Amino acid sequence: MGAWSSKAIAPAKPPLPEARPWSDLPPELAGLVLCRLPFLADRVRFGSVCRHWRHAVQQQAPALPPAFPWIISFNGLTYRSIQDGQVRRLSRPSKSTACWGFSENWLLLARPWHGHDPKNYNFLENPLSGAVIPLPGQLDPDMSVNGFAELACIHKFIVCSNNVIVATTISCPLVACCRPGMSSWSTSLHAGSESYYQDIAFYNGGIYAITTRGDLFAHEVSVDNGEGEATVSAAKQVIKGNETVVGVSRFLVVSSCGNKLLMVNHEKCHGVLEGYVFKVFEADVEMARWSQVASLGDQVLFLSRKCSKAIPAASTHDDEYFRGGKIYFLDRALQGPKKCRSQSGLTSSGLYDLRDNTYHPILSDNLRVGDVTSWFFPHK
Repeated sequence: MGAWSSKAIAPAKPPLPEARPWSDLPPELAGLVLCRLPFLADRVRFGSVCRHWRHAVQQQAPALPPAFPWIISFNGLTYRSIQDGQVRRLSRPSKSTACWGFSENWLLLARPWHGHDPKNYNFLENPLSGAVIPLPGQLDPDMSVNGFAELACIHKFIVCSNNVIVATTISCPLVACCRPGMSSWSTSLHAGSESYYQDIAFYNGGIYAITTRGDLFAHEVSVDNGEGEATVSAAKQVIKGNETVVGVSRFLVVSSCGNKLLMVNHEKCHGVLEGYVFKVFEADVEMARWSQVASLGDQVLFLSRKCSKAIPAASTHDDEYFRGGKIYFLDRALQGPKKCRSQSGLTSSGLYDLRDNTYHPILSDNLRVGDVTSWFFPHK
């Protein structure tokens, strides 16, 4: 008999699966990757790899967490990301337009009218999508600046639901609103207030305004079903502020979940840090009072005079930019502590961490006090 071999015959290896090209990346995996890219520029680069990845970006966009906002200059021409600090340019409809403000992803623009009817010379534009919303003429027909319809008096504006645009003006407690097609603004001047509106927010279907004293007023905004015109009601005081606290910069922010109205104060506090702290309060409308909160929970606040917003802290981000409890601020009136300053002078930008009450710079070449900037949220 022949001898048996002591070595077992190894089974044949199964053939390796055919390698799939990167362009076949499943949309759900692309979504997981995009969720970990907090900056819009990185998401754009991801979509520029190939046609399939670009389609995945478009498909996943509605479910993605908000991208980190840009810092936009007052002239509306340039912006920068805190990711790299590089200054970039935005396109503008024409060289003759002037930018008078911005809110979230809209620019407030005007064309020169040279004494003619300023109607339709004012408009809003989304520089990313190209969408345009025409505005009525001036809030004050007797004012003009270098041939432009007077928009410099607008302190802040908000684009609300149903294309209702709400604005407040400088140095007086006035709220105005309009919709596309209206020939004039609907205005409400609160003559009984001794201070102007420092900030406004759209909350629970109405406009809430905060004064320099911390008084909170509410204005109802209604839309006529027939004509489609918007009107704003007289002011109703909701909360009486603390008149003893002076020199406070106040911001109104709706919480990221939309069910709370927050007031954020930047005030001098002796013996703490370098003298300035941020304090956050929640509006208790039923009890007609402000209640201080110690934590922001899982949300991040972005504060500026032209645009403030709260966004949810995304647990999918591996970096520190979107950790809950942080307050990013841009305000030419805020000088900030020394650690937020640069060699060029005082800064008007920075990061305040409410968890441990510490300041941090957000740009290597910090913005100087007096620079007019705002947060711009890049979405269409």
